[in-house]
This record gives sequence, structure tokens and C-alpha cells, in this order.
Amino acid sequence: MRYLIPVFNAIIDSCFAWFTPGWRRNGIEAATALRRYINHFRPNIKEDKLAELETFLRNMRTALRDWKKADIENTTLAINTVCEPMPGFKRNGVAELVESFFIIMVVFLGIRTYYAQPFRIPTGSMQPSLNGIIVHPIEEMPSAPVRWWNTLTLGSSYIDEIADTDKRITSMHQQQKWLLFTETILTFDDRSTLSIPAAQGTVMQYLREQGKMVDTPMGLHFTPYRAGETIMKARVDAGDMVIVNRMAYHFRQPERGETFVFDTRGINTSGKTTRSIEDQSSGTHYIKRLCGLPGDTVSIEKPNLLINGAPAQESTIHAVAEGQPPFNAGGYKALSTRSYPGGYLMTGRSIALRSSQEQPNLREYIALGDNTDNSLDSRYWGPVRQFNIIGPAAFTLWPFTSHWGNIH
Repeated sequence: MRYLIPVFNAIIDSCFAWFTPGWRRNGIEAATALRRYINHFRPNIKEDKLAELETFLRNMRTALRDWKKADIENTTLAINTVCEPMPGFKRNGVAELVESFFIIMVVFLGIRTYYAQPFRIPTGSMQPSLNGIIVHPIEEMPSAPVRWWNTLTLGSSYIDEIADTDKRITSMHQQQKWLLFTETILTFDDRSTLSIPAAQGTVMQYLREQGKMVDTPMGLHFTPYRAGETIMKARVDAGDMVIVNRMAYHFRQPERGETFVFDTRGINTSGKTTRSIEDQSSGTHYIKRLCGLPGDTVSIEKPNLLINGAPAQESTIHAVAEGQPPFNAGGYKALSTRSYPGGYLMTGRSIALRSSQEQPNLREYIALGDNTDNSLDSRYWGPVRQFNIIGPAAFTLWPFTSHWGNIH
């Protein structure tokens, strides 16, 4: 039991640092600085001085273990008196800050690379199971407290942009911001720009509904704004931020019915699609429902997803097929042979998924969105291969809506 006391003390000191008495915190900091100094400068410290410093360190550890206030305070004073004048003992505050920053970054990148990766959902392909970025037109801006609350709980941001001169949209493009956020940049003929924290398709839908963008045989036509006219007045709710478990598939096989994330290497996502999902083709990572496993023969007979000729039995797939609220009515829908001659999951057509023991990285899976009316998925560009898969979506981290928590 005596050997567990330092462990218990370390847990208390790290988990309840705010409640640790000042005299104990000072002792911990002095011991940490002394240990770092000894480890770094040991070859250059004389034997008698090294023995003195190691005695200080042993005394401090004993006092900390036994929670002896007087001994901790006396040893702290002795360490500071003897050691602070020594070159290299008292570290520069900026150096400490920079070192801490790099340690945090290394830990973050290590976790992101080998275990868990955050992923922001930009589009609505998985609604209502998971939310993409949603733009809500509003008549009036709410009060500041309401905006703050919606920012905290929904991840909302508000846009109230008025045209300062007569102008027209000349182009738009989607880009990533700070690795996790999607934004669309509108460029006007007066060279001004407007950044909107939403996917391009969502912005295009807003402009269409406002009558400011029309599809013509010659392409998109933008109606000009007059000075003083509203360009956008809306609340933009952030897409769900999910945590992807990068380690899971190292210990188990992917399972039909779970939500998973994969990259788009080798997947041609730029083929013909419906107008409502044209913006999704620019994504480098997708999140979908895993609906077909290696060895399965997959087909769609509206509203069902058929696995080897029989309706899939997984509860998550069954809910989409049944159109149970809040899922879309009509269930799974195959592509029309006439409209999408280059598609994969067509009416009356099935896909046999490759299951190779010799080349496991080429095993094939079917990925479908729960929002089948608005999902660029395997129906259009075919199977996902093993080497594309990153891992299952495990947890919705933010915002704090009904989706918060474990993902099914």
C-alpha cells in the first residue's frame, strides 16, 4: 500500500489541481524544476553539488508523499535559495510556453493520426441521423443573448450582409478553413467577397430560394443586387463534429449498418449527379452508412436494400428503408438507367462486392447516405475499397443537440 501512495497523490494533484493548496503546488513546481535541471545538466554538475541537489529532491518527494506542509515549505525555500542562481535552473517563460505548445501539438497529432480523428459533416447526406451545415433564412436578427446561446448549443453563426453598392455575384468556390470548417466564398463584380460558413450546395440552395440564382441552359445566372438590398440574412447551424475511431478496424472487421468515414482516393465522384448534390463531389472524405460487405451481392428494389436477394435486416438500414420518421418517405432508391447510364446501383442491376483474401486492401464495400434524396454515394460511383476506409464514426462531440453522444 505504501507504494501506491505516490500514485494516489499524483492523481489528486493532476485531477484536482485547482483545489490543491498553494504550498503544495509550489513544492511540486520546485521538485519538477529541480528534476529537470538534474536530468539535463547531470554530466556538468560536480559530485558534491549533485549529491546536495538529489538530497533536496528526495526530501521534497517524501514531504509531498506525506503531505507535510512545514517540510514542503522549508524544502521549497531551500531549493529556490540554492538553485535559482545556478545558470539554466530558472527557465524563460516564453521557452516554457513554446515547449508546452509543441508538446500539445505532438500529442494532438499523434491522437489524430493513430487513434481518433475529428470530422466535420459539411453536407446533408446523412440527415436525419447526422446533420450537415444548415442555412435558416430569418426575418430579424435575434437579441445578443439568444445568438450567444445558439452559438454555444447549435454552433450557430449569423449573417446579416447588405449590398453597399450595386453588385452581382460572378463566382463562388468552397474551401476548408482551419482543417475542420467548410466555407463558401462569394466573389462579386466589384471584387468584394463574402465568406459564408456553409457548403457550396447549401449556399446555392439559399440563393435559388431567394430568387438570386437561376439555372439556365447556358449555366448559372445570378440576379444583381441593388445598393441597400440584403445579400444574406440567415442563421447557419454548424454540421455535427464527430470523432472517428481510427483503431477500431485494426481489431475487428467493418460491420454492415454502422456509420463510417472513408477518403475518396481512386473514387470518381465528379460524374453526373442531381443538381441538389453537385457540391458534394469536391469532398476528400465522406461519411456514410456501411450497407454492403465483401462477398455481398447488393441491389435496390425501392424501398428496400437487398443483400443477396433479401432485405437487409440491420435496424439502421431497416429504418431508412421503411421511411420511419424523421427519415425520408420512399426508402432506398436506385438510379434511373436513362438519367444515369454510368451509375452503379441502377434499377434492376446488382453489384457483387469483391472479397479477396490475397489482396485484403481491395475488398469492397457499399456506402449509402441515409438521406437518399440528397446523397452522392455508391449508387453513383461504386464500391469503397478497404484502403479507403478510415474508421467508424464513434461519437458526436458538438454541437449539443439531440445528436450529441454515441453514433449508431
